[in-house]
Amino acid sequence: MFITILHGDHEKTLFNSHCKVEVLLNSIKQCCGCEPEGMIDLTDESGQFKNLLNYPKLYASELLKPQETYIPFTITRPEGSSELVYVALLKDDENTDSKLLATLKLGGNSNSSVSEKQPKPGKTKRKSLTSEVLNRKAN
Repeated sequence: MFITILHGDHEKTLFNSHCKVEVLLNSIKQCCGCEPEGMIDLTDESGQFKNLLNYPKLYASELLKPQETYIPFTITRPEGSSELVYVALLKDDENTDSKLLATLKLGGNSNSSVSEKQPKPGKTKRKSLTSEVLNRKAN
């Protein structure tokens, strides 16, 4: 059972989903150049977050559909903030970002706006979303 991860500059990588969620996420982090201790989650093409961090010991194949395409997001919490920031691991592509931002869904509360994370020198500009923005988009 394989899934496709869309990342970087229109890159697609196949991953075997018949493994524990934490193993799959670690493999995706390594492939995408994320920090090993960083947090990531996946969305399907409809923008639904899979909340995989809640199920690290389950097999990913129980939570993800085979032969589907998923988009990885890093999850960070800025110092002094209770709000989570989600950043897609895609290079800046206005068409992809617009479609993705319009469909992202994460349940819960709803009051904030879309923010754009400032890129570090030499890094790719990526759209970032706060958990409140995602909540509003889900409603």
